[in-house]
Amino acid sequence: MHRRVWFLAAAAAGVLALAGSAAAMTVSKPSSVHRASVLAPLAGVPRTPAARAAKKTMVFGLEQTVTGFNTLEADENAYYAAIVAGYPIIRGTYLVDQNGNYHFDLASKVKATSKYLKIWIRKNANWNWLGHKARPVTSADFIYTWKQIMDPHNNPASTTGYSNILRAKANGKKAVTFFWKKGQPFADYRDLFSEILPGFALKGQAFNDYWHNCVCGNDGHPVSDGPFYMSGYHQDQDITLKQNPKWYGKKSGLTSIVFRIITDTNSEIQAMRGGEVDAINPSPESALSTLVHQKNLAYSAVPGFTQEHWDLEVGPQGAPLLKKQFVRAAIAEGMNRQSLIKALYGSIAPGLKPLDNPEYEIGTNATGKFAYFHKYNFNPKNAIKLMKAHGCTGGPSAPSSSNTKIWTCGGQKAEFRFGTTTRASRVTSSQIFQQQLLAVGIKIDPNIQDPATFFGTYLPNANFDIGEYAWIGGPDPSGFDAIYQCFNSAKNLGGSNYKRYCNHKVDKLIRKADVNLNATTRTAQYQAAAKLIANQIAVIPLYASPSIFVYKKAIKGAAASNNPTNEGPTWNVQNWKWSS
Repeated sequence: MHRRVWFLAAAAAGVLALAGSAAAMTVSKPSSVHRASVLAPLAGVPRTPAARAAKKTMVFGLEQTVTGFNTLEADENAYYAAIVAGYPIIRGTYLVDQNGNYHFDLASKVKATSKYLKIWIRKNANWNWLGHKARPVTSADFIYTWKQIMDPHNNPASTTGYSNILRAKANGKKAVTFFWKKGQPFADYRDLFSEILPGFALKGQAFNDYWHNCVCGNDGHPVSDGPFYMSGYHQDQDITLKQNPKWYGKKSGLTSIVFRIITDTNSEIQAMRGGEVDAINPSPESALSTLVHQKNLAYSAVPGFTQEHWDLEVGPQGAPLLKKQFVRAAIAEGMNRQSLIKALYGSIAPGLKPLDNPEYEIGTNATGKFAYFHKYNFNPKNAIKLMKAHGCTGGPSAPSSSNTKIWTCGGQKAEFRFGTTTRASRVTSSQIFQQQLLAVGIKIDPNIQDPATFFGTYLPNANFDIGEYAWIGGPDPSGFDAIYQCFNSAKNLGGSNYKRYCNHKVDKLIRKADVNLNATTRTAQYQAAAKLIANQIAVIPLYASPSIFVYKKAIKGAAASNNPTNEGPTWNVQNWKWSS
């Protein structure tokens, strides 16, 4: 999987028939247990935090049900599946920490050149397939994973980067070389092989059928090369992980983790306050403010690797006025992005700032000299000045909250369709920005749609005016290539560029950066592209949605994660333990 996790609705899956033995994982279908305000007891799990601490176990509230754990497969490539089955169970070449930094994981050494990618596998990395003799993680596993992703009969989440590979060669059991197609090295090679499959344990099964309800081998027995293995799954209710005694890394301080499915945020909050769960990673909602200052809880809210933004249709369709750069600038300067952030997240993520770089979501790449979009910060007086300077008439002479006058430019009225989803934060966004833009003589007409309609109809047809939604990226900017490349269906370019922005200088910079293995010059190329994109206002970046992680202070070793593409807060789960 090219490291980008999209929040997908997992496909419905049948129950895998498991071999009946003490080592086989426990699987059951859902019951009709009602969990509106008080959670029903979990069998074998102590009800109080103190009792759980004594047994070195914990309960993690999971906000979304999981119906598949093969996150390399498109229909199971979901964030909450990655929290459970990513780093805790199935490892990859690199580990990405809470700050987006890469560290060797299964690899002990990696060498990338213009001709090949060579990976040395750590000598003590082993598979634990319960009921079987431990086996080493080998070059055969890496090659198997690549072949499964590239198999045309399979449904992989992404072939990006993997399709650049021409062939593979095993250099013994603990090293493997992947040779690039001529002239096609993949500069973001660290995001390849983020999970490695145990091919020997999956014989006789199809890639699209792996792990619907169990991270298991073909006999139903759990398999893992991480600090835990999956020992139980009750659909829509809970998932249990147990400590893997054969893991190569530091022995976990927890003997087990139970992920409890609680799909309502308010119920999550009550369960956290009442001591029924020990950690949650909820959606950012205002009700979380009740947990911010609770003495026994650690509360973390950090910007995630997401880009909430406005797409502006600048291609052949949509409103003609949006093709004018000065109109887009007036729109941007009429929007107080910081006031929106305060309204949405002021009580649960104080300090969150607007995004000012369209290629980089968070961190130093989006601040200081790289904050290219900052020039279009809230400036309503200048928004009106811009419209006047370009001959527009009929608008207000000064910003006013009671204004009803709308600008007309070249016979075209400055009134635009605005589409977004029913997500509460976006409904609020549409209301706030509608008022702010009307104050400077620009009108938007909100059309709030269910996600299926918005993403299935409104955007892909490339005939819209403005749309608000989020891209989910990661530490490397190459994940945004398809958002800004000139659209070319024949060459499979710009597939996510619904706004039909096109700048051939940007395309050239992206092409160079994609094959540039020099980190310094590659970053400079992407920053040059970001500057052009920002100056032309291809999008209006809003903010990086905060990633919320709340856990008992008595659980030591846990750390906030701002990167949903690195399996969220469980990126270092082996370090978690109850304080004595």
